[in-house]
Amino acid sequence: MSHEIEHRPLVWTEAVESVPADEAADIQQVLAAMRKVLEHGYQQSGQLRRDVHVKSHGCALGTLQVLPNLPAELAQGIFSREQTFEAVVRFSNAASQPQPDYVPDGRGLALKVLGVNGESLLPEGNNLATGGTATQDFVMVNHPVFIARNVKDFLRIEQTLADTADNKLETLKGALTGGDWNPLNWHWREALTAAQIVGKLPAHPASLTYFSMAPIRYGDYIAKYRARSAGEVAGTILALMNQLGQQADAFRVMLKETLRSQHILFEFQVQLCTSAERMPIEDATIEWPESESPYRTVALLLLPRQEIATAEQRVTCDQLSFNVWHAIRAHQPLGGINRLRREAYPLSAAWRKGEMKSPNAD
Repeated sequence: MSHEIEHRPLVWTEAVESVPADEAADIQQVLAAMRKVLEHGYQQSGQLRRDVHVKSHGCALGTLQVLPNLPAELAQGIFSREQTFEAVVRFSNAASQPQPDYVPDGRGLALKVLGVNGESLLPEGNNLATGGTATQDFVMVNHPVFIARNVKDFLRIEQTLADTADNKLETLKGALTGGDWNPLNWHWREALTAAQIVGKLPAHPASLTYFSMAPIRYGDYIAKYRARSAGEVAGTILALMNQLGQQADAFRVMLKETLRSQHILFEFQVQLCTSAERMPIEDATIEWPESESPYRTVALLLLPRQEIATAEQRVTCDQLSFNVWHAIRAHQPLGGINRLRREAYPLSAAWRKGEMKSPNAD
């Protein structure tokens, strides 16, 4: 028997999620803290920006090609049969403020799959150049886990950000201790994860592996997903470092030059949940063990040679909205962090579009 089917995937039911009684109230407190953080950013820059992933390296058009003859447990949702979807990809830094690309930081890849069939979870899932058809968004970062277990832990972090403004030492202290003097109660794992994400050394965005961090429904099952680089990217480490030293927007330049001369290829892979205990739905800081359930390729994400540096393309890229809840029901986001995202993403998008009144406005 092959390793891939030694552990049977858990079947999705509504009962796989466990929603704390006070989660809705905590989410509202997170949104209030987010507003303070966004307002502070506006006071500093004079610009209406996203709360995170502020700096885009560029967007590219491509295709998501579902593989043929997938086994039954993988042939789910939009991956249920061999087909090819048009897609849009956005590469970005993770930070909440623009910064030179040589600064260590998390990197993001957001994928919008166009023209999918299925019931959209949000009305605006049928949006932006899709011809009125549904979209399926997959939002990823180059780290396998999130910085907070659940909404309550994220609330502590967001309130610390809102209260400490630019004082990075106080932000770190508050996020680590939560105001508790006893080191045994400090949030070491979350702090370590945050340090690992923001400390990612620079690398060509097309050479990385990007993870969902939190799970989704995968048709009849539950899964996390990732996009893993599957092709060679032209250039050397020396050339990379030289470009980083000369260009604040080095990754934008690299992507532009790469896509002018070659295609970029990623394997889109899923990791099925096979254990409620070792692969929890409600703790986004736990990395699911690949020894029990390896990632398996279900599609190829191909970005063909193209020009991504035109003024029109940059405007379109900045206007794109990626949201894990731009999804069909077969791929419903799961867990507390994703339930928070359902409320937080629209707030951030409304702020960026100038649709939300500043708390300090007359």
